[in-house]
Amino acid sequence: MVSQIFALLYSNHKSTFCKPYSLFHAVFMISITSPNDSRIELYRNLHGTPRTHSEAKIFIAEGTKTTRALLKSSIEIVSIFALTEFYNDYSELIKERKLIEQQLFTADKSIMNEIVGFRLHQGIMAIGIQPQPKPIEEITFPVVALCGIINSENVGVIIRNCAAFGIRSVIVDSSTSSPYLRRAVRVSMGAVFGVAIYIVKDLLKVLLRLKLEFNASIISAEISENSKYINEFTFPKNAIVIFGNEGNGIDMDILRASDAVVSIPIQPDIDSLNVAAASAIILYQLSRDIH
Repeated sequence: MVSQIFALLYSNHKSTFCKPYSLFHAVFMISITSPNDSRIELYRNLHGTPRTHSEAKIFIAEGTKTTRALLKSSIEIVSIFALTEFYNDYSELIKERKLIEQQLFTADKSIMNEIVGFRLHQGIMAIGIQPQPKPIEEITFPVVALCGIINSENVGVIIRNCAAFGIRSVIVDSSTSSPYLRRAVRVSMGAVFGVAIYIVKDLLKVLLRLKLEFNASIISAEISENSKYINEFTFPKNAIVIFGNEGNGIDMDILRASDAVVSIPIQPDIDSLNVAAASAIILYQLSRDIH
């Protein structure tokens, strides 16, 4: 996959690999001196997630902690674009990943800002290849399932909460924002790299299959007349906890198929909590119950 991306980007720049590289702390890098250099095309205009990224199944890791998490993961890395200080601090990790100089770019921060289209706080970015979705047969419990969550930052925070409370399996339905969008990856602080992601088209069908084959308990996080407060409920170890759309909640057919519906006790003058905030509270309770 990396070689194919290189071929796409550098098909008209084969000779540029012969130009001198900057040497810094025993790491060779390509120095980018013009914001129009096509070798860093994948880093251009990153206010949102470029369509080319989604089509190529690649993602952006932004910031020191997220890029370090990517380097420590087993995910395939396309390239790194960073200030020279980063290469000094993480030269050993870069060597361990066996990244070659054609994958390592550096530039002044002003040039980096112009390329990406906004002011970078830390001057560190990397591109990785999205892992292949895991087969549902390999799932481990407990599980979190995302049903129609649109905001990518909510997705990222929930995945970070999953990692914090020991949840290693996350099911994402087709109406949920990709956990590999730039903002999702950023707010997850790289936690998405250590969580198994299961992408499904028909969430209800998958839930019923897991209930049949693994004796899973379907538990929806939703405020309703029949919901139980989490402090009055004990989560089983084989739980699948579902979080729903920011505005409409969980699909009615999934609620009907649920073994339990749970909610957080809050003041009556507040309708609900943000789904990402609610996930932290619920997953904390889940963690306490199963451990």
